[in-house]
Amino acid sequence: MSAALLESKLTERLGASALQLRSSGFGPVGLPPIDDAVDAMRRRGLDVSGHRSSSTTASLVDGADLILTAERDHVVKIAALSPEAFRRAMTLPEFLAAAALGDDDADGDLRSWVKSLTAERTAGEYLRANVPEVADPTGSMPRAFEAAVVAIEQQCDDVVAELTRHLR
Repeated sequence: MSAALLESKLTERLGASALQLRSSGFGPVGLPPIDDAVDAMRRRGLDVSGHRSSSTTASLVDGADLILTAERDHVVKIAALSPEAFRRAMTLPEFLAAAALGDDDADGDLRSWVKSLTAERTAGEYLRANVPEVADPTGSMPRAFEAAVVAIEQQCDDVVAELTRHLR
C-alpha cells in the first residue's frame, strides 16, 4: 500500500519520470495483496489488484538512493544483504523524523542527502533503538484497518513533501 500511495503521489507532484519506485519484501514471492489492501487502495482511486510480492535483493537495494521500509527488522535485513545500503534504509516514520531535523544542503543529490540523515547511526545502536515503525493493519477489524491506512497515507504525503522540498 505504501508503494502504491508513494508512486501515485510522487507522480502527481513530480511527474512520471522524476523518480523510480520499486516494491519488494521478505516474504513469499508471487502473492497478491490482501483483499483489505485492494479495497483500501480502490477507495483512493488506485488499483493494486495486479501487484504480486517480490523479493528484496542486494542488487535492488544497491541501486536505490532511498530505501523506505515498514519495520526496523526490514532495515536490518537490508543491511545484511548490503551493508552499504544501511545508510540509505529507514522506516517510513524514521525517515520523516530524520528529514525534519536533517540538513537540506546536499546539492540536489538525493543519495548524499539520505546518507547525511543517517550519518550518526551505527548498527549496534540501531539494534537497541526504539525505531518508529508503520503500523501493520493486516488482520485488523475494518475500522482499525482504515485508520492504519489513513496513517500510512499521511506518512506517504509527508514523504512526498520532503522529497519535493529537497529535490527542488
